[in-house]
Amino acid sequence: MFLVWLGVILLIVALAVILFIILHKMPLLANIDIDNLPAEQAAAKKEAIINDRIRRQLTRCGWWWRNILSPVYAKIKGFFGQGYAKLKRLHRQQIKTKLQSQGLNEQRAKELLLEAHEALSQGRVNEAEQLVLESLELDQRQIDSFAFLAEVYNEAKKYKEAQEVWQYIVKRLTQKYRAEELRRRPETKDTKQKLADYCYLLGQSYYRDGQLERADYYLKQALKLAPKNPRYLDTMLAVSIMKKDRVTAVIILDTLTAVDPNNGNLSNYLEQIKQL
Repeated sequence: MFLVWLGVILLIVALAVILFIILHKMPLLANIDIDNLPAEQAAAKKEAIINDRIRRQLTRCGWWWRNILSPVYAKIKGFFGQGYAKLKRLHRQQIKTKLQSQGLNEQRAKELLLEAHEALSQGRVNEAEQLVLESLELDQRQIDSFAFLAEVYNEAKKYKEAQEVWQYIVKRLTQKYRAEELRRRPETKDTKQKLADYCYLLGQSYYRDGQLERADYYLKQALKLAPKNPRYLDTMLAVSIMKKDRVTAVIILDTLTAVDPNNGNLSNYLEQIKQL
């Protein structure tokens, strides 16, 4: 840092010296007696003399710059060059370390998630919850891990926690789907179906919890993405009947009849709609 400031100060001093010399010599040059020169050559001669003096002064200053300031500049350049090279090496090392750590974390997260699945299959719900949370601490990029956490909460009858996790999943998948749709990515179709499924699961959870308005909202979101899904239509019809929304119920019943004519609940739904 000292060398940087020294270089700046020396540069300012050099410019000041040049300016001083030029200003100091100007009156002398301007007073040169050119009365004895031919009139047609006087102006040109005077200008040539002035330019020659200025050029000699600048040449001397140039020598001073090359011999005094240039080494300082070279040191400053070398100092910053070395510092930049060190920063690049450090940055590359940090990236390498991060990738290695990320790989290890991802592998361990997968192992913990497998253990969580096994625990849940054996009815050890609390252990499954703890394992999947540990997995998510290591790697939060996998939507499937959050989905399994919601499943664990649902199994443990922690419905509010399950709904919060599904809301988070829906939010992430909505952003992902919109981005993929804009870029026309090939995986857009899969993301769209996943988003529809999680909207349905969230709507179904709110339906079972008696929160009909929220159930209605998320089930409609699911049907926007997959309008002919029989499972979505069936639950949406049940919600519409509970809300006494006869218009929506009739529309949904017609659609459900068309896409799933063998549905055993159709006649029962029709009778319920007639009573609205």
